[in-house]
Amino acid sequence: MVGIAISGLGEVSQNHYRGILYTEYGELVGVFSHSKERAEKIAKLWNTKPYHSYDEMLKDEKVDSVVICSADEHHYEQAIKAMKAGKHVLVEKPLSLSLKEVIDMARVSKEENVTLFPVHNYIFRPKVMRAKKLIQDKEIGEPTYALFIVTQRMEENVAKKYHGALFTQAYHSIYVSNYLLGLPKEIYASWSTITYKELKSDEIFVSTFKYANGGIGNIVANWAADDISSDSWMWLDKIVGTKGVITISSFGDVSYQEGVSFMMAWTVDYRESFINLMKHFVDDVLARKRKPIQTVYDAILVHDIMEKLRFSAEEGKRLVYYPPKLEGLI
Repeated sequence: MVGIAISGLGEVSQNHYRGILYTEYGELVGVFSHSKERAEKIAKLWNTKPYHSYDEMLKDEKVDSVVICSADEHHYEQAIKAMKAGKHVLVEKPLSLSLKEVIDMARVSKEENVTLFPVHNYIFRPKVMRAKKLIQDKEIGEPTYALFIVTQRMEENVAKKYHGALFTQAYHSIYVSNYLLGLPKEIYASWSTITYKELKSDEIFVSTFKYANGGIGNIVANWAADDISSDSWMWLDKIVGTKGVITISSFGDVSYQEGVSFMMAWTVDYRESFINLMKHFVDDVLARKRKPIQTVYDAILVHDIMEKLRFSAEEGKRLVYYPPKLEGLI
């Protein structure tokens, strides 16, 4: 069995807990929160052990892997400490707050010979996995245009807890775009703030990708407004090919639950993505030693692209994109 501890017990940790229950080899052995009360409450609810310090958790020989769901600011430090303690690590996105720190995390992973796996859960949505095969099998012909859009109102008081629409929201769309269509060859971006009065970060971020085959894509993260129309673009991916079209809407299948947030309650494929991700990480990668679908290098690419997009938006320049090589970084 693979012993798993969860660090950080906010709402997203529920998805990872549910995912562990679906694995063949995973076993939850404990939870940690900076709040002792929270750790004890969740441990009782999930019938597991509460750790009262992060170091206590890392010293437990039953812990083979740590799932880091803590605040973004703690990802880097917690991941480094866990890997140096010989633990495999699954880290919520973003892995850290800077490209430099993500590269450092990759270096430690290599030095300690442990797995560092990013929570790129959107590619584990059943519809995205199906889209990957349709594109690979040329079922839609040659992709000509792609749209990856999230338009969901984020009130300013909530947005202050995060790091802007690009870093927090478009991150997902970038790795989905990379997974389905390959890395961009050219990028261009712009951003704006419309409703925020005090916050100066990007409320709306729009980027244009040109792919290797000449196709064009747009990645849109809009926190200024909801799309509540009957054919909502609130969470939508669309790939238009020469012989067909793929449409991926998170609101194709919905359910209703009390006491959890909008996305957690409504979108079935969002919750399914965590189950598929955890099964892959625990059963395939750790237990069966299979090649992971996503690696820390994929996270490095996302961070690198985001840095280039921010530069493009600030300078108003179209950029040719040259991806970094992992060997040259670590």
